[in-house]
Amino acid sequence: MSVYYPPVQQHEDLIRAALRTIGSTHYGRESDPHASAEQEYSDEQLALAARALVEAVNAKPENEQPIGWTKENKTA
Repeated sequence: MSVYYPPVQQHEDLIRAALRTIGSTHYGRESDPHASAEQEYSDEQLALAARALVEAVNAKPENEQPIGWTKENKTA
């Protein structure tokens, strides 16, 4: 059994994108004329960062992926 370590850059990018989405969703000013554009952009960046993390984890050897990552080794 091995310990999972996420791909550092992709993991940090995902966290950064998630925080930006949270900021634009919960802390954006309604008076800001660019608020809706920021919300849309941050949501898109979050999706792209998530995809990049998935691709990076998929590229790791199976014994370095999280337990249950592939359909073949999923636990009940």
